[in-house]
Amino acid sequence: MAEKKTLVLTGAAGNMGRDLRPLLREGYLLRTTARQSLEPAGDETFLLGDLTDPNFCSELVAGADGVLHLAGAVGPALSFEQTLDANYRVVLNLLEACHRADVERFIFASSHHAVGLHSADERLDHTAPAAPDGYYGLSKIFGEAACAMYAYRYGLRVLNVRIGNADPKIVDGRRERIWLSAEDMVQLVDLGMTHPTLGCETVYGVSSCPSPIFDNVRAEALGYHPAGQAAVNHAQDFRPLEELPPADTASVGGYFATLTLPPPKGFDA
Repeated sequence: MAEKKTLVLTGAAGNMGRDLRPLLREGYLLRTTARQSLEPAGDETFLLGDLTDPNFCSELVAGADGVLHLAGAVGPALSFEQTLDANYRVVLNLLEACHRADVERFIFASSHHAVGLHSADERLDHTAPAAPDGYYGLSKIFGEAACAMYAYRYGLRVLNVRIGNADPKIVDGRRERIWLSAEDMVQLVDLGMTHPTLGCETVYGVSSCPSPIFDNVRAEALGYHPAGQAAVNHAQDFRPLEELPPADTASVGGYFATLTLPPPKGFDA
């Protein structure tokens, strides 16, 4: 049996991190971190620290084979200033730490909010122009670009995954079109960690969805075969698309795209 690779997981205490940890432990030596203490399981190790600290990032990634970066500030009404440390500085800290430690692989949890202002009537593939629906989505475009810089400049192998909706159960028809199962996210992580010719790629984190918004042709070309079926994973109180407010379903980003954008610091609200 091949020796397990060491995978660093940031944001291990978040909703997706909690769902992924037991699945990732099956295939990787998992090294996790979060802003609060977690009880590691199996041969998982946990490091408590601050990702805005370059020294902690260096300690975290030392000797690892790859990083799955989930951590970050998320929300529809975040100001630009609220994203600066968590979604900009931390990404650069981790990328630089990986470069200095010769870590080979980096999987970046981007978001469909990076293209959130596109019409939901479009079919978007990996070449879709950036259209962030707020400062959260804008920070994901920055993260993708930062990953590309380290990939092309230093040879880091990068997979940017624009995640749709990763809730365990699907609550409405908008999310049904962009849903991602935890098992399929693990499949994408495996691609990012093992694909022999991976350079710098951007794919969508979606399972098999009815009326899909995203054409995940690039992920499929890399070997992705989603197993999750959104149509059979509804929550008990699932609301069909036609019952949702039209304003909240017109854009890819849903209600994120409808909110007033907070002005940058120094401008009146």
